[in-house]
Amino acid sequence: MNEQLIGQGFFHLEKDDEIWGFDRRWTVFSNVVWVNITDRLIDLLGPVAKRQIYEVGFSSGLLAGQKIRPHFGGGFEQFKSHVNLSHAMGWGSYTFMEYNEESSEIVMESPNMWEAEGYRELHPKETSSFPRCLMSAGIAAGAAQAAMDISYECEEELCISKGDRTCRFILNPSGDAKKVIR
Repeated sequence: MNEQLIGQGFFHLEKDDEIWGFDRRWTVFSNVVWVNITDRLIDLLGPVAKRQIYEVGFSSGLLAGQKIRPHFGGGFEQFKSHVNLSHAMGWGSYTFMEYNEESSEIVMESPNMWEAEGYRELHPKETSSFPRCLMSAGIAAGAAQAAMDISYECEEELCISKGDRTCRFILNPSGDAKKVIR
């Protein structure tokens, strides 16, 4: 097979120009398309839509984390490698990442998350009333759970869509608790 490796080698571009990774085909669309979808869902369903968008990210992050575990063996290094794939996929880069071994809290920051940048592109004269990176927060929580073997919830504390200088995510062990996203 004549293929080009992309995304730190976890994805490849096949001869027919399809992108494959984690045993599935990937589709590329603009950040603005995503913001249009989420705007409409949130307008219709409010906080229920926000939680469901987060859960879509969570289940995707968990599944991908389980698939890459044989390559990385779990732990914080696996989590870092997993979320750093977002940069290779054009979803943003993390410029700060810290793990507290005592509390298992993870803090990470990104100045260019795809959801927040899409919001700014679609609504250039507005700031959002809430953090927009719902799917990214869910992906991070799922990736953390797969890597660390404990349940995580992720909250976006700062968001560039709200006018903050960075998107800041706080991940904490959650047990069975699910946070209400308002």
